[in-house]
Amino acid sequence: MPESDVDDALVTIGFGCGQVIILAVSFVTTMYSVTESMGIGYVIVRTSCEWETDRVMKTMMASTLLAGMVASGYFLGFLADRFGRRTIIIMSLMGALTFSLITSLMPNPYAFIVTRLIVGLFLSGSASLAVGFLIEFYAPPWRAKASMLVSFGVGFALIFCPLVAMALLPHDVTLQIAEDVVLHDWRFLLMIFSLPGWIALVSISLVPETPYFLLSVGRVDAAKDALKWVAKMNGKGKVWDEMKINLTPETRNTLMEGMSACKELLYEAVRLFRPPYAARFIGCLLILFGIFFSSVGMGVWYPIIRNADENQYVRMCDNPAITGIGLNKTYHGHETKLDCHDKFTNFHDPIFYGCCYVIFYGVATVLVLLIPRKYVLALHIGSGAVLGFCLNFVATPLSVLVCFTGLITVPGVLISLASSVMVDLLPIHMRGKALCMGRSLARLGSVIGTNLVGLAMKVSCDVTINIFVVYLTICTVVCLLLPKGT
Repeated sequence: MPESDVDDALVTIGFGCGQVIILAVSFVTTMYSVTESMGIGYVIVRTSCEWETDRVMKTMMASTLLAGMVASGYFLGFLADRFGRRTIIIMSLMGALTFSLITSLMPNPYAFIVTRLIVGLFLSGSASLAVGFLIEFYAPPWRAKASMLVSFGVGFALIFCPLVAMALLPHDVTLQIAEDVVLHDWRFLLMIFSLPGWIALVSISLVPETPYFLLSVGRVDAAKDALKWVAKMNGKGKVWDEMKINLTPETRNTLMEGMSACKELLYEAVRLFRPPYAARFIGCLLILFGIFFSSVGMGVWYPIIRNADENQYVRMCDNPAITGIGLNKTYHGHETKLDCHDKFTNFHDPIFYGCCYVIFYGVATVLVLLIPRKYVLALHIGSGAVLGFCLNFVATPLSVLVCFTGLITVPGVLISLASSVMVDLLPIHMRGKALCMGRSLARLGSVIGTNLVGLAMKVSCDVTINIFVVYLTICTVVCLLLPKGT
């Protein structure tokens, strides 16, 4: 065949086991980013008595990892565009797993918060780049489907967390390693939550760097080797020479001669907010911000809120067990400590929550095959807004559970799909930094959402819920304004 780019080469090679292996690697990487960040709800409940945490401390425990991911996101994306997606994912996993283990051994909430922040600084790389790494092994016709399939990792992670908690927490497992040092069950829970990360670290070490990146930095032979690996895994290694795949090196005109790393970092960031990329990038960013704001910001608190629910026949915001979220009450302007509550009894709702993610990922995957991605985004986000609005009226336990879960999960399944839209709307040499910067700024939404629920839900539950509804409505409109063919 004549000289071709990587897209044509991947079409020539075809779909097979090579892409499935990359999908599996990205799947477990995605699972780990979710178990590490969303499993904190169980820890917050279990440490309530041991550390005597108040409302502010619980909120800090819930949000510091997300804040770390915001802080490091763009820088890791910049490094990914310089040194490779695979390299940065491996470094991110190693750092996150190491400090996650250290976090599980911390003696007080202050040290816990510091190490969780460091975990977030590392975790941002693997969480943001997993989708980019995946789709750069896929030809354009397969990318949307692949990004949706790997997203099932989120649902399985959210089922994995309550199943592990249900197996461990009711037994009050403790391990005394010294006279005054006792390890409680939540520490072992954190260690188990990191298992997908160790699997991801081993598996990604066994696959090559993406051919797109290798070609973009002029490493033509290495790019061919990566494509040859895909062909071999697809059972076409023996006919590789017959394919006659030739690649043309790309010129990376964004790397300016003589420019320092800091200036280049700023220069590349500014480029994303200038034509011709600005409108596309900002549109995708607003959508991702809204998804993280509602689905992650509220989702972190989901196990805690549902564990506090007493199945009363009242609106969610009229249920004192939920609006207080088990935290301190205020009398005459002063907080007074209540008897702490560190028992986790409701595991079924979090399992239902994870199952809803799997179901709605399936729905979104089917819809992607039938209609353009921007309409899939608009339909899901709009449905989430409607379900959230219904929380103003519904009062039966089942309807509250369905609407509250739907508010979080229906838009939440779109993170990878929205990321794939961002990738397709930008050139190869800007994808890594755009993904990481976009995810980083979007995760600012999760930090704001987490703090909003933790600090404001008790003050005004109705206002808090409707803030999420209004922003999701705005995101629905933005989805419909995305370019044609998206």
